[in-house]
Amino acid sequence: MITNAIRLLIICVFAFVPLLLGEFARNKAVYNTSDFILQGRKLKTFPMYATVFSTWMSIFAFIGGIAYFYEQGPIYMTTVGWDALFAVLFIVLGRRIWHYGKVHNYMTPTDFFADIYDSKSLNTLVTVVTILSTMVYLQVQIVGGLLVMNVATGGIISSYVGGIIFFSILVIYLWAGGLRAVVMTDIFYGILIVLAIVSAGMYLMHVAGGTDYVFPTLISRDPSYVSMPGVEGRHRVMLWISLFFIVPVGAFMGPQIWIRNYAAESERNFNIIPWLLCLSSIICVGTLFAGSSALVLTDHVENPDSILLTLLHQYANPFFYAFVIVGIYATIFSTANSQVHALAAVYTIDIHKRYVNRNAPERRLVGVAKWTVLVIAVVSYVFIVVVPQSIFDLGIIALGAQAQLIVPVAGAFFWKRSTANAAFMGVISGELTFLVGLILSGGQDSSICAIAGLIANLFFFIVVAVTDKPRIRVYKKIESYRRDYKLKNY
Repeated sequence: MITNAIRLLIICVFAFVPLLLGEFARNKAVYNTSDFILQGRKLKTFPMYATVFSTWMSIFAFIGGIAYFYEQGPIYMTTVGWDALFAVLFIVLGRRIWHYGKVHNYMTPTDFFADIYDSKSLNTLVTVVTILSTMVYLQVQIVGGLLVMNVATGGIISSYVGGIIFFSILVIYLWAGGLRAVVMTDIFYGILIVLAIVSAGMYLMHVAGGTDYVFPTLISRDPSYVSMPGVEGRHRVMLWISLFFIVPVGAFMGPQIWIRNYAAESERNFNIIPWLLCLSSIICVGTLFAGSSALVLTDHVENPDSILLTLLHQYANPFFYAFVIVGIYATIFSTANSQVHALAAVYTIDIHKRYVNRNAPERRLVGVAKWTVLVIAVVSYVFIVVVPQSIFDLGIIALGAQAQLIVPVAGAFFWKRSTANAAFMGVISGELTFLVGLILSGGQDSSICAIAGLIANLFFFIVVAVTDKPRIRVYKKIESYRRDYKLKNY
C-alpha cells in the first residue's frame, strides 16, 4: 500500500506541473488564432528545439523502441539515421516551409497546398490524410499511456479512469495556452525524457551484469542479436532501409511539425536545430541497453511493449520505478499534446473557416479551436476500445500514411512543372498502394508497404505532371515563390 501511494503521489506531482505551466501560458496568451496555433510566429530557437525533440520522441520511440530491440535485435539502432534525416529535412524543407508560411500566412499543411496548387479536391485529400493519420498516431500514445498506467498502478486505475485523467490534463493546459502551453510543457517533458531513457537503460544494463557480460552472452546465444540484420536474417535489411525513410519523413509531414516550422521566429532556428537533433540521438544508447539487457534478464514475455515496466517492477526500487514511469508519460504527453493541438488547428482553419463560417471573427475561431480540443479528446477516449497489435506497428502505419505528402511538397518547392492533378493522383496512388500492401501482408512490414506507396506516388506524380496540361497560375506561382526564396539568400 505504501509503495503504491508513493507511485501515485509522484505521478500526481508530474500531472500538476503541466497544469501550472498552462496557467503561465494563459497569462501571456493573445486571443487570436495566430497566437493559439502558432504562438504569434515568435517561437525562439531553444523552445522550438525542445518542442520538436519532445514531439519526435513519442512512446513509439521509448516503449516501442525497447520492445523492438527485444524482439528484433539492434535493427532499431537505425534510429540514429532517422534522427539525421529528420534533421536534414529541417534544412531542405523546413526553412522553405517557414518562409512560405510567413510570407503567405499559412497555418496548416492544407494552407500550403491550397495556395500553390489551388485545387479543392487536393485540399480535401490532404485534410483527410492529415486528420486520419494523426488520429492513428494519437491512438499510439493513448494505448501506451493506458498500458503504463495499468502496469504502474497494479491495476488500481482502470483503462477507463486512466483515459479520463490522461485527457483531462491535456485539455486543461491546451485550452489555457494553445501552442505556447505545449512548448512550455515540452521543455519540462524533454528533460524528463532524456533522463528516463538513459537512466533506465544504464540501470538495466547494470542489473544484467554490465556490457562486459550482456553482449558476450548474447553473442554466445546467437550473433544475430548484436548484428544489424537482426534475428531474422539479411532479408530484413530492406526493413531497416524502409524505416530509415518512412519514420522521419512521416513525422516531418505531420501537422504538428508543419505548425512548428510556421511558428519559428527566424531562419536562424533552422541553422541550429538540425545539429541539436543529431546530438540528441545519443539517447538511443538507453534503448539499446534496455532492450539488450532484457534479453539476458528474461526469456519470454507475452507483451513485449511491457518488458521495460516488467523488469523495472521486478528489480528497481519504488522511487526509481516511479521516476521512469514519469519519463514514459513525458514521451506520451509531449507527442499527444502536439497532435491534439494540431488536429484542433486543422479543423478550425481547414474545415470550419474554409467551409462552415468563412467570416468568423478571430475570437470565435479561437473558441472553436478550444472546443475542438475537447471534442478530439472525447473521440480519442472512445477509441480506447480499439487495441492495436503493437505500439511500434501502429506508429509505422500512421507515419507511412503521412509520408505520402512529401512528393507534392517537394514538387511545389523544386519542380515548376508540378500540377494539382499530379499531386492528387500521386497521393491517392500512394495511399491506396500502402493500404493494399498492408492488407496483403496482414499488417506485417508496414514500412516496406509505405515505401511501395511512395514509389507509386512518385511514379504517378511524374507521369501525370508530364502529360498534364500545366495551369499557368500554378506554374507561375511555383516559379515566383522559388525565386523569392532564393533572393533571401538564407
